[in-house]
Amino acid sequence: MAIHCNFASRLWLAALLVLLVSGIGWGAEQEEAGQADVAGSPPLAAPTGEQELPVVPETAPIATETHILTEAFAGYRFISVNGNGARAAEYEDLHSNPVLGGVVNYLGPDTKFALEGGYLSDNDYHGDFTYDYKGIYRLKLTTESLFHNLDRNELFSPEFTLGGNLYTPSSSDSNAIHGIRVEQDQAQFRYKFPLFPVHLNLGYWRMIKEGTAQQIFADHAFEGSPNTIYSQARRVDRQTHEGQFGADSHLGMFDVIYDFRIREFREHVPIPSDTFIPRTNSSLVMQRVGGLLEHNENPDSRFYANTIRVHTSMSGGIVGAASYTYGRRENLSSLVDFRGADQTYSTIQNIAGDFTYTPCRTFSMAVKYRRLDVERNGPATLTPLPGLVVNPPVGVRTALDTEKDVITTTLSFRPIPLVTLKGEYRGEFLSRDNIAPWVRPGSIATLSYPAHSDIHTGSFTLLSRPVKGMKLMAEYVYSTADTPAYATAFEEKHEGRAHVSYNASSRWGVTASTRITRENSDHSTIETLDATHTVLQLPRNKKISDATVSFWVAPLQKLTISGSYSLLRTSTDQAVLFASLNPASHDLTNYTSQAQIYAISAAYHYDERLDLSLALQQVRSFAEFDPQPLTVSSGDTSGVRDLSRIKTVESSLSARADYRFVKNVSCALEYTFRDYDEKNSSLFDGSVNSVILYLAAKW
Repeated sequence: MAIHCNFASRLWLAALLVLLVSGIGWGAEQEEAGQADVAGSPPLAAPTGEQELPVVPETAPIATETHILTEAFAGYRFISVNGNGARAAEYEDLHSNPVLGGVVNYLGPDTKFALEGGYLSDNDYHGDFTYDYKGIYRLKLTTESLFHNLDRNELFSPEFTLGGNLYTPSSSDSNAIHGIRVEQDQAQFRYKFPLFPVHLNLGYWRMIKEGTAQQIFADHAFEGSPNTIYSQARRVDRQTHEGQFGADSHLGMFDVIYDFRIREFREHVPIPSDTFIPRTNSSLVMQRVGGLLEHNENPDSRFYANTIRVHTSMSGGIVGAASYTYGRRENLSSLVDFRGADQTYSTIQNIAGDFTYTPCRTFSMAVKYRRLDVERNGPATLTPLPGLVVNPPVGVRTALDTEKDVITTTLSFRPIPLVTLKGEYRGEFLSRDNIAPWVRPGSIATLSYPAHSDIHTGSFTLLSRPVKGMKLMAEYVYSTADTPAYATAFEEKHEGRAHVSYNASSRWGVTASTRITRENSDHSTIETLDATHTVLQLPRNKKISDATVSFWVAPLQKLTISGSYSLLRTSTDQAVLFASLNPASHDLTNYTSQAQIYAISAAYHYDERLDLSLALQQVRSFAEFDPQPLTVSSGDTSGVRDLSRIKTVESSLSARADYRFVKNVSCALEYTFRDYDEKNSSLFDGSVNSVILYLAAKW
């Protein structure tokens, strides 16, 4: 059953908690005040005949101040949707609803707390509560929720015949609107023992995902007729819970910290099942009988870890730190059709050490070491339900064990106050075990995973302030790998970054930054699927070019205008094997993605009562996969570019007016327009209009 959180009840509980814990603090204050009155009473008169001591007058109590700030607002949000608004406002609940929110801050001599929250709908809200009593114990509670609108793809229509086989669409979610509500709740408590240098830390975190998503599947294997393609709604109810216990203590020169965490993921919706046709072709690696079978699973899992850390004082010329973590991740699969996945688990060990040396203000050095050891264990076979599969149980390749060491050395030199030079070396050393089962030449197309991969990276950075108001940063990074760890990894990489900003008093300013990256690799190979088992090279070159320019100017005393332009572009040239063509063909391709972002905004302070603001933004993006023309007897690649091309324009406009009736009472009117336009298809085109009007007060 889905869990629906009532924000109003949470707000009342938080307020009640405020009163309770505040009462504890105030009670302690009253008790201390009573003791002070007794201790401050005038002394008794001396016995007769003895010299009386002078009576010392009582000192006036020290005045303490208490600060309380309260703000609240209430209003309504009107939403109208034209077309498909899921992409135009991807993370908004597209329903009209009331708007509520407020802030309460209390700052006393011993007790401090803050309560802040906002409510748009049952799917969109947030709340934050913090409490501190004399620094002895601290409590923090947070909750937030947002709604993620999901796409729904239409199936083909009408049915068609291919290779003598009939393909039929079947949609049971034609009018469904898919989306998921994501909620996060967190509680943190810290207690300081008055008589011991020890802190106790407790924590709890929860994430909930609820809603529906589209599931598309086929009951066939291109082996006969009829073949049906289905579209249906799949319910989502996933919960992740994490508990944390820890303690830290200051012991002379060292601080010692212990932390234990346990996290569990649960899918509360049973695995859906549907009827599938049999796969009995003798050429198939895995055959099955027909009938009611389970879909793919989001397996439950459990993870726990113990961590101990030790570090010296964080201030001073020499600082050292070390930590060790031992963890275990377990797969808690509940599949019935196939058993064995629930025997999978990984053991994780992490070692870290840091050393920093700062002999003077002009020079510092830091050395960091990280080691990650992952040992994976799993079953040798997956056992099907009796009568489900025609051939024997499916064998599973031995999982890869990995060890990764990372060493980083950083030197910083500041010859003059306006210039800082920084150099860094980073070495990554990856080792893998159980490689043999994953490299299978002569049987299937396979990418070879190297047993060892070393990456060396060096960087040099210049930071400067040549004139007043100007900041400069320039950086160059060079990386090389003896054997790329993955097919998309680089053998050589060059990266340059630059950033400059200048502010002329309070009248105008400009900022510009850029990043240019070049990667190349000629190491990866792949074998063809045909009987020749030809080894083909997969050269790869990747280019990334990013640039951003922004400015702000105040042409009038009450008017500020700002704007920006950003270009994000990635281009990858790589050889690709088109295995569906006969014979399999090796072709050069290019993948390009680019986005341009334009933004301009203005804020106008008319007088002490009225403020106006306006903001416009447009994102123009495209992506395409473009192979070189290739034509063979069984097919060609001439239409791949047109099929893969995506070109979109996303526009938004927002305007806001704030008006203050009196010092502590105001109102606001906010209008937002978002539009999504895909040039090659109108399936997801749409726009969303939002109007929010609310009244606010503070005291």
